[in-house]
Amino acid sequence: MLALDNAFLPVGLMTAGCGLIFLRLDRANATSRPLAYSLLALGVRLLLTGYDGNFRTQSGIAVGMAAQFLEAVGIFFGIEWGKRVSCSGTGAHWSIRTLFIASQVLVLVFMGLQMGYLLVAPELAMSDREGTIQVSGLEWAIFAPVLGTALLLAGIAIVVALVTRVDRAERIRLRALLIAAPFLLIALIMEDRYVPVLMTIGLLIYLAGSIRFLVVQSQRGEFMSRFLSPEVAELVRVQGIQTTLSRERRVLSVVFCDLRGFTRFARTQNSDLVMNVLEKYYRVVGDIAAQYGGTIKDHAGDGVLILVGAPIPQPDHASRAARLALDLAEQGSALLQEEAPELGIGVGIATGNTTVGTLKGAGRLEYVAVGNPVNLAARLSDRAAAGEVLADIRTADALHEEMSIHQEMREPEPLKGFPEPIPVCALQRSLPSPV
Repeated sequence: MLALDNAFLPVGLMTAGCGLIFLRLDRANATSRPLAYSLLALGVRLLLTGYDGNFRTQSGIAVGMAAQFLEAVGIFFGIEWGKRVSCSGTGAHWSIRTLFIASQVLVLVFMGLQMGYLLVAPELAMSDREGTIQVSGLEWAIFAPVLGTALLLAGIAIVVALVTRVDRAERIRLRALLIAAPFLLIALIMEDRYVPVLMTIGLLIYLAGSIRFLVVQSQRGEFMSRFLSPEVAELVRVQGIQTTLSRERRVLSVVFCDLRGFTRFARTQNSDLVMNVLEKYYRVVGDIAAQYGGTIKDHAGDGVLILVGAPIPQPDHASRAARLALDLAEQGSALLQEEAPELGIGVGIATGNTTVGTLKGAGRLEYVAVGNPVNLAARLSDRAAAGEVLADIRTADALHEEMSIHQEMREPEPLKGFPEPIPVCALQRSLPSPV
């Protein structure tokens, strides 16, 4: 029976519990899964060690083989976790990967030797040892070179990865593993009364590194959230990243604005002045986009692409886009008149079916919008004069009940990339009715 006063019980439960937590909360992460498996295996191994209070003398061969198997599995997956962390991102040098693979092969050899030892000499393998170190001279001669070489190779690979290429956040966990590993490994050969203490110290060191890792990742997430509109950030918080970034086809409105005369301005003015004007311009655009639930998709020099209706659905996206565009023209023109009078702002709006979602490439995810409205909004913005807002016919049709917006239909205009002339509508604020 399991002795409830045995110290292996709480330590085993804590170790296995940490593995279950990692598996449950971060199952989709290919890097975290081997770590979870390692902690689970070591936790169950500790519980088996505490079976009837003394593993060597009172447990049968079957339980002993299970314990040795779990011990090797825990070490194997611990090395696998180190390999995935060290080889993540842009890829690792072949030598780092080779060192990890060689280390794992030696761990499998170590497991085979242990199993064979239990089958060939069960009495010797299961007998109790005198002294603090619970390993006989024969066992030390057979097992130490194999396991020691495996751990040495893994350690060298981790050190090389730390020095050369590992992400700063993952570096925290690898350093914690290097510090915790001696305590965890020494526990394998020590007298039973020392094992729970050594395992607890090693586990706490690693958990401290994991917590620090999560803090750094949280700080990164907080920093990256500044590049999302408040609506997108809220959707990620409530519904998760996968829901927010799923790819779908949707009717929405696209607003594109850019500056008139910016190329000459950037060429003739001091670069610090240019950056200062752009920063204020972006701030105005961002504030107005947030006010109407728009999502800034791209900054391309002086051009800004704004989506209204994605990733947050907006049933009145055309109306929002029109009011957003008019505010951009008015407030942007006022800003430029004060900061750089030689510049102007033109705005284009287009509405229609657009595919939105994420594309994966170059080691990153990019939220994209693809469709005719994106190109059309950019062309209308190019055609607009300073302070002018031009919309396509579909946007204009959606605004027929907007009494605050005056529409001026123009002759269809040829636009680059479109085979036929496009109907264009100029938008303005409606003047108040005379009293």
